[in-house]
Amino acid sequence: MLIEEYGEYIYHLAYLYVKDKQVAEEITQDVFYTYSVKRNQFRGDASIKTYLTRIVINKSHDELRKMKRQTVLQAILPFMKTVRSAEQEVLAKVQGESLKEAVWNMPVHYREVMIFYYYEDFTINEIVSLLGISENTIRTRLRRGRELLKQQLTNEGEVLLDGQF
Repeated sequence: MLIEEYGEYIYHLAYLYVKDKQVAEEITQDVFYTYSVKRNQFRGDASIKTYLTRIVINKSHDELRKMKRQTVLQAILPFMKTVRSAEQEVLAKVQGESLKEAVWNMPVHYREVMIFYYYEDFTINEIVSLLGISENTIRTRLRRGRELLKQQLTNEGEVLLDGQF
């Protein structure tokens, strides 16, 4: 029942972090496994969606750290050839063509608050509890993220619609 209700949401959220379908699927499976193992630790202070979201964030950050280590390893070992997938090639060609892609290309700390606030309709207080950072930091990241988006979209000749951000 939980998988039917939150499975797609968890997959999309993980994908927004890691930008890799297979890794996002693995994270989704890990989230439900972790929940089933630690179900008794859920105190009910927040909604189940918030609890699962926190697990997704933690697992996504773990995967991003692994990816970063792999990137460093590839830089250290120059004989290893990095092959880009077809999906990565297409994404590289069309970067910045839309608001979604502009958000996609933002640093994780801006992207996550923008996604939670604008796409998932979380309040600032909910984001505070999810990310464990201060309200002022959330507000600052939202402001800087909007500025970054405006700059990116203006540089690309796109018009940011009034009221969208």
